[in-house]
Amino acid sequence: MEEEVVPIQTIDIGKEILNTINTLCNRLFQSINKNIFPQLDSLVFMDADITKSTHVNDLIGTDFNHGLLVIAECLLTAFVIYYSIRRFSAFYTGKEVETPYQFFIKAVVIGIITAYSLNICSGILSTTSDITQSICAIGKSKLHQNISFSALIEKLSSDKEHFDIFSFEGILTTIISISSFTLVITFALRYILTKVLILLSPFAFLCLMNKNTSGIFRSWLKSFASLLLVQIIIAIILLLPFSILKNQTSDIFSKLLMLGSIFALLKSNQFVKEFINGTGISTDFNAGMSGIKSLFMK
Repeated sequence: MEEEVVPIQTIDIGKEILNTINTLCNRLFQSINKNIFPQLDSLVFMDADITKSTHVNDLIGTDFNHGLLVIAECLLTAFVIYYSIRRFSAFYTGKEVETPYQFFIKAVVIGIITAYSLNICSGILSTTSDITQSICAIGKSKLHQNISFSALIEKLSSDKEHFDIFSFEGILTTIISISSFTLVITFALRYILTKVLILLSPFAFLCLMNKNTSGIFRSWLKSFASLLLVQIIIAIILLLPFSILKNQTSDIFSKLLMLGSIFALLKSNQFVKEFINGTGISTDFNAGMSGIKSLFMK
């Protein structure tokens, strides 16, 4: 009796490895996109809520008896003592010093501004948020879709059943996913720096008490304004990929333009920095530090 011959199925190991790699990469990139892009909306589009968190209010304080405002009160007292010493020494040195009336009015005004520094920062953030929302609303009315990073990932999430990481389209998708991760780190740093500048706002306003330290305030204001200006620039840049990806996302040319938009977002910080520096106040911090040194040289 002849034995039945069972056909041996040949397995293409190379193809199986390639399919496994494509499947793993596809899942990884989908996970990155779905988890990262929603976070970008809260990191990039900041509003006044950033100043209403409990830890920010506790750190700054609500009056000169709590939080960082206690240190600000001590600094204000130090400016008053310094002025008194300069005023007294002016009788012997003959140097021109502002009158007590002028100094008193300035001290009262700056003291009030310092006490409400958190509210001032909150108002600036609220105004920036309104401008950003207006830009997004205009984009929504023209493009008939929400302008946000969450909506953008929906446009990018095309059919990836036949994802091939070694194809040109697969390479573009890989770069886009990795770049989105870089965006999160970049704007997370911006979010933290904004909070730090808000915490430093009482001391920045107090630096207006003396012309030798006013450069520190201008440096703080320039940094704070540049961080918020980035938000407006991003809202404008974000309109581009939605207009590009109006009909489909599988087109290679569309993905190239999308990649260019992401790199434009990454370069937005540098663009704003160069724009602000172009106003001629790029050395404000150095001027402020030089002013502090001059306090003890006069």
